[in-house]
This record gives sequence, C-alpha cells and structure tokens, in this order.
Amino acid sequence: MLLERIKRFHSPKRYLEQYETPPSIVAHILWKAFMNGDILGKTVAELGCGVARFSLGSLMLGAEKVLCIDIDNDILRYASSALEREFKPLSNRIVYMASDIRDLNMQSIDTIIMNPPFGVVKRNRGLDMVFLRKALQVSPAIYTIHKYSKQLDSIVLSITSKLGYRITYQEMLDFPIPMMFVTHRRRIYRVKSVFYVIKRGVYGS
Repeated sequence: MLLERIKRFHSPKRYLEQYETPPSIVAHILWKAFMNGDILGKTVAELGCGVARFSLGSLMLGAEKVLCIDIDNDILRYASSALEREFKPLSNRIVYMASDIRDLNMQSIDTIIMNPPFGVVKRNRGLDMVFLRKALQVSPAIYTIHKYSKQLDSIVLSITSKLGYRITYQEMLDFPIPMMFVTHRRRIYRVKSVFYVIKRGVYGS
C-alpha cells in the first residue's frame, strides 16, 4: 500500500521501455531479498530505477543506503520529488545517479535489485543482459526480472557461471503492462517473465 503512493511517471519514454514494476511484484521481490538477509543494513542499488519503488521498499525494510541509477534525468527528478514529498524521513538515504549502465563505475554494493528493459523495442534487444553483466561486476547478490524466452535460462546460466555466480532461485511472473503509449491496443498486456536470484559462489536450485 505504501509503494502505491509513488504514482506512475507522467511522461514515460517508449524507447527507454519505462514500464513500471507493479507494487505487488516489488513487494514480493523485496520480501524475498529481506528474508535472504540482503536488505537489512545493506547498501542496495537499483539499476534502471524509474520511479524508485525498489529503492523505497528497500529503505522501508532497513537498507542502510540506496543508490537509484537511471539514464533518464526526467524520471530521476520525478522520483526524487515524489519520495521527498511522500517519504521525507527516508529520502536522505537515497543517492540519485544519472548514468548509462555501460558507463557505470561502482564498488561496495551489497545487493542489486532491478527490472531492466525487456528488449521489446528493437534498439534495446539484449540490453537486459548488459544490465545483468554490470550487476555481476559490482555485487554478490542480484535480484532481477527478465522477459521469458526458451533460451533465457541457458543464456543467464552461461553468463553467471562464467563469473562464479549461481542461480539460487527462479520464479515465473505474470508481468502486467498497462496501456501507456499510442502504439498500445490493449488495456493491459501480460508479459511472461522470470524473476531470478543470483549469488556469487552459492549453489542452489
């Protein structure tokens, strides 16, 4: 309910695939991360943060500091204003960074939580794997969502195993995308997606 107080960004950009993660999915993923010990007292980064719901939820669950990273200055300003207005006591523990993920240079990030672009727009094909590779470079614990395909598991497994990571949990998600752009013809699109938990040097199923 608290996450729903952060409303949809008023001017989403289709070429950036600014489809917000529904509060119910955000809460589900954050609770999983919290129960795994990856939120409380940790430094958390949200790559492609959008309106920063993962960041806000992480702070609510006791994260020490959160980094909100997005390529779009407009949505960062919106997120900063919304969190300052609705959750002022928490907002001073958020650092906002405008950056292309490929140019990002970070260290000492305990946990990364992200919903990268699905690659629905042609120019973004494979961009979710760019996000994943960057996350694997800077954090031992990654919580991430990807659009389902028959090859997805093998691609993620190949990328992670080469860097000493293991998929410790995965779950199919029904990801709703509301009618947002003039190209949309349905009130809600439901996208089959996969939620992964990926840990450095940890074996699991």
